[in-house]
Amino acid sequence: MLAQDYLTLRSLRLKPQEEWSCNNQGLSLVFPKGGTGKYASGSNTHRLGPGDVLVIDGPSGGKLCALDRSELVFWCFSLCFEHLFPLFAGKEISLLQNVASGFKPLRLYPASNPVAKECHRLLADVPPQFNLDHRSQLLRAVAAILTVEFKTAQPHRVGFVGVEEHMVQVFEKLSANELLSLSVGELAGKFGCSRRHLNRLFHQHFGFSVAALRMEMRLLKAVSLLRDPDAKVINVAEQCGFNHLGLFNTCFKRRFGSSPGQWRKLTAQAASKPTGLFDASESCPLRSNGLCPWSGQPHVPNPAISEVSQIRKGSPTRSLFAIQGADASVRPPAVPEEMDRRRIMDA
Repeated sequence: MLAQDYLTLRSLRLKPQEEWSCNNQGLSLVFPKGGTGKYASGSNTHRLGPGDVLVIDGPSGGKLCALDRSELVFWCFSLCFEHLFPLFAGKEISLLQNVASGFKPLRLYPASNPVAKECHRLLADVPPQFNLDHRSQLLRAVAAILTVEFKTAQPHRVGFVGVEEHMVQVFEKLSANELLSLSVGELAGKFGCSRRHLNRLFHQHFGFSVAALRMEMRLLKAVSLLRDPDAKVINVAEQCGFNHLGLFNTCFKRRFGSSPGQWRKLTAQAASKPTGLFDASESCPLRSNGLCPWSGQPHVPNPAISEVSQIRKGSPTRSLFAIQGADASVRPPAVPEEMDRRRIMDA
């Protein structure tokens, strides 16, 4: 639920002994207009005066009050940071995590700062009606702040190249367990973007969605566990995050061309013929980019799946699999339309 002052400029007046606390999710921006005050958060105290700009990230538990027995008059509004992601360019997305961390828990721009002067100038022109023009003017003030922060973050990004390299760096820090257990929203937080934009980046640079990635990782884990002849299929399904055995069997057969039980028999029959087995590095779509953090190397007896192909050298991988002589239903990694997508996403 959005806060009452979400992209709505409010004018507040604090009398002596009165306090204002920030309990909003996302960013809250405070613009003192008259009097003096202080914002106390934990052991830190910041003095505020006319012309200053205070940016608070999330509910900090801090309190704003007036000083010197005078009233404190200020403007304020809030916004959800992730709602701005569609406005950012690719290179800005890769810097976003550094910029967002700069606002934690708060950031103060003194009145002498050009950013603070520009923000107060823009807010003076905000129309009183709560319409699109009102919200657009507030976004201009936010843009003035973020533009400077992006310029500041650029020189500090060591080895900055682009969005794809940023994604690779995040992948390198993620474990297989995190990829399997974290929700899509939590994964988006790791990448410093919204759920929708994370899926957009995955489709753009890797050719599949976050849900398909999680499905691929679960099925590769299932392949590894099924090599144990004493492991029950239903237990393997549960350990791989499937709450329904039928869903697990359907996904497994679509991915590898046979049911888990049949796959286990094929593996046993092929044990004496190692040349007929394919290493997981030839089937996992992430290994071609060096992104797959999975430590095991399960054998996948599916000769229909051949090498991973790329469009051109140095370009993002878009066609992750080359299928030669495979049945059309075997299209890894795939998320069947008829399945319960919510269960696949959240399992």
